[in-house]
Amino acid sequence: MRRRAFTMLLTVAALFAGLLPVAAALYFSWTYTLRVETLHLDTLAQQALGRVEQVLHEAQSELERLTDVPQPPCSAAHIERLKQIAYNTPFVRGIAYAENGNIRCSSMGELPLSAPLPAADWNDGKGRRLWFRLSHPLVNSRPSVAIGQGAHIALVHASHFEVPAVTDTRLVVLSSTDWLPLAQVEEPLLTSMIDTAISGREHIQGDRLYAVAQSAALPIVAVGAQSRARLLAAWTEPLVMTTLLGAMVSALLVWAVRRFANQVFSPATVLLSAIRRGELRVAYHPQIRLSDGRCVGAELLVRWPDQNEPVMSTDDLVHLAEHSGFEHEITARVLRAAISEIGDLLQRRPELTVSLNVASHDLESGGLAELLSDVLDGNGIRRSQIELELTERNLIQAGSAGVVLARLREAGHKVLLDDFGTGYSSLSYLHDLPVDALKIDRAFVGTIGVDSLHAPLVPHIAEIARSRKLQMVAEGVETEQQADYLREQGVQIAQGFLYARPMDADEFRRFLAIRS
Repeated sequence: MRRRAFTMLLTVAALFAGLLPVAAALYFSWTYTLRVETLHLDTLAQQALGRVEQVLHEAQSELERLTDVPQPPCSAAHIERLKQIAYNTPFVRGIAYAENGNIRCSSMGELPLSAPLPAADWNDGKGRRLWFRLSHPLVNSRPSVAIGQGAHIALVHASHFEVPAVTDTRLVVLSSTDWLPLAQVEEPLLTSMIDTAISGREHIQGDRLYAVAQSAALPIVAVGAQSRARLLAAWTEPLVMTTLLGAMVSALLVWAVRRFANQVFSPATVLLSAIRRGELRVAYHPQIRLSDGRCVGAELLVRWPDQNEPVMSTDDLVHLAEHSGFEHEITARVLRAAISEIGDLLQRRPELTVSLNVASHDLESGGLAELLSDVLDGNGIRRSQIELELTERNLIQAGSAGVVLARLREAGHKVLLDDFGTGYSSLSYLHDLPVDALKIDRAFVGTIGVDSLHAPLVPHIAEIARSRKLQMVAEGVETEQQADYLREQGVQIAQGFLYARPMDADEFRRFLAIRS
């Protein structure tokens, strides 16, 4: 259950890891595009605002030249001066002179009647004034924008406040006193643009992006509106780039999560966790003396009753442990568990033995002797009751096995050569290594009574054992015919399904009570 839940969690994490970079790429590419396009639109609005400010500033500069005019107001010389300035300033359509709230004369000549001048829309308190829609007999057509400095007023051509249209972009300049455009425009977005000017911030509304530029010196603002189509078109390039990058990051994250999952759930990692949590169990495979049918001991087998998987066979478990480098941990776990479970039996019955499978690492590291001493010393169990089984493969991998085995035999342990005859060098090990018994492999026992090329090997192995005065233990005995044949060949001990399957400690106690 724990593994299943963790697997589900990692699966969700992998999906999230795969989607998150792509989603982040979409988000960041969109925010980047929005920022760039907003900056572009704001730049256009600033440029439009700058043109209007420049026109009004230059008009004001011309008016400042009239501050100290020596000619009497509205005299022929004064009017001529007004005409010269108006003529030489392209964007000024006319200059007027006002006195006591009335326009007395202009660059167009002296007015026949004095006409009142409307109050200015804006006044900076220093003599500078602005009229955004000046209506006066002086203005024959539509209302004009006018700027005043002292007693003089300049009328500005409305065309200078009209902003040329840009593809997919609309611009308009408004007065911030009444939020109306300085020049008459036919703009279907005017209402939205006025709302944007009032809000004073960039935003997306409907299918448009809006930006605002506010003048620092004058009460005017410029508003830009850009179509969503342009925005989406501008999004395409960063979208492709960031999505590709996000996809690569997604692939990398998914790979990392899968790699982590493979490491967490690799057989080696799970096995190590099982060892540390004490999940490995010991199974006892009874060994029967063929002469009288009594149980004289058991081979210690390791079992891994994983909740999520079928029970792993001993051979597969040992192979995994050897491949992962956990052989010694398993050897220690099996020995300590066996002593804990049936140690009292071994103490009461000194003739009873258990055989422990030993890995090559146990022989090479020297930790086996230390383990045996640590477990057995002082607990009343004889060294001869713990037999050590080694395969030919273990002996090949452990080059210094002879020295280690000699010391273990001197301490009282018996050494059994397991799976004898399955390798190519078995006979040579009988010469070079201290061995007390041979275990006949189940593959050879299975040929008894069967017409097989391997059938003659059992008598041959028995002859070798007798010639060297070695005890024999047969594995995989399943029929009475096999047992009888092995007895005739002088085999002393047998184990197999004919007598019992591997069992736990309680079952072994009951079996031993019956077979003793």
